[in-house]
Amino acid sequence: MSHQLYVLAAIFTILSTSVNCKVYANAGSRCIDYYKTGENFDLEKLNGAWHAVYFWPPIQRQRDSCAVVNFKKVSSADVSSTNKTCHFNIPSDEAIWHSTYTNHAGKFTNVFYYGQEEVKNQIRSCNRFSKYLFIDVNDDYLLGINCSMGGRGMLLAKQLPTVSQVQAVVNGIDIMSGRDGRPDCQLRSR
Repeated sequence: MSHQLYVLAAIFTILSTSVNCKVYANAGSRCIDYYKTGENFDLEKLNGAWHAVYFWPPIQRQRDSCAVVNFKKVSSADVSSTNKTCHFNIPSDEAIWHSTYTNHAGKFTNVFYYGQEEVKNQIRSCNRFSKYLFIDVNDDYLLGINCSMGGRGMLLAKQLPTVSQVQAVVNGIDIMSGRDGRPDCQLRSR
């Protein structure tokens, strides 16, 4: 009897894991289908420092100042090194962008992005990959959407804006209307 229970438990575990993987994969595909614009985002636009000023859904913790995300292009030698370290198969001619920032817990964080198509690949560590979209809002703002995290959105600003500037930009992003979001940091008052 205990052997049969063990077999049933194993079958249930395998089936539920398979269903969960399929559900998450489908959710990621639905997210991509919902947010994609049909325009390929050129990762060169990321170059430099950006302020993370607004999140969908809101982050629970409030910062004293907005996170500054620094983006720079990675050299082909670094791509080769990354491929060897993490056993990736990123084509050597692929442009990879490296971003750094300090997260809410105070930990220095490295994230990599690459991809020629509209949907980019995001690498947070050797075993954490995501599908990511960048959308040009205007010359001063970018919208980032992580479709492997349920469509978590982040608004990046070239300069630290005021509360009213951010709200005006957020109100103009139709695809994010109706979603709960807010700044996670102190924006300028004027």
